[in-house]
Amino acid sequence: MTILFWLLGAALVFAIAAVAVGKVTASLAASPTRAVYDVQQSVDFVAEALPDELTARLSYDDVHTILHLYHDHLHAKGLATTAGDPEAERGAVVISTEEAVADVVRRAANRDRTLDPDDVEAVIEAQLAYFDAIGVVGPVVSGPGEADLVDRPEANEGTEGTDGRPA
Repeated sequence: MTILFWLLGAALVFAIAAVAVGKVTASLAASPTRAVYDVQQSVDFVAEALPDELTARLSYDDVHTILHLYHDHLHAKGLATTAGDPEAERGAVVISTEEAVADVVRRAANRDRTLDPDDVEAVIEAQLAYFDAIGVVGPVVSGPGEADLVDRPEANEGTEGTDGRPA
């Protein structure tokens, strides 16, 4: 009789554990994977992606500074989060490379650093390639009027391209 109680108890504990593990597994499977930004990997990726004439002018420290200032820009726009920041529910956010370049050059000038806008743009473009490689970039939106469509999700209805993503 004691063995029967032990077997029933073990079966009950196993069933409870299986349900708990199943719930956690299902919730993790449903949540999107979170991309983690690695600063050194990013600097290395960007430095390798830059053309030779740029690497002759920019040091790793310059690239790191530009990337840091660019991330400050992204954080100010609400696109980058710091570890521990709550995930904000938001739709698509449109950023412009021209605006980012101007902001990075301005932020550098505030730190008494002079950066060439063309160099900054090349570093940002390489950074966007890194973002694409780690899976954090959405579809590119360009042209007049699209920014209004992206900012208002209800206006996006019926604007899908042939691949089902917003045009």
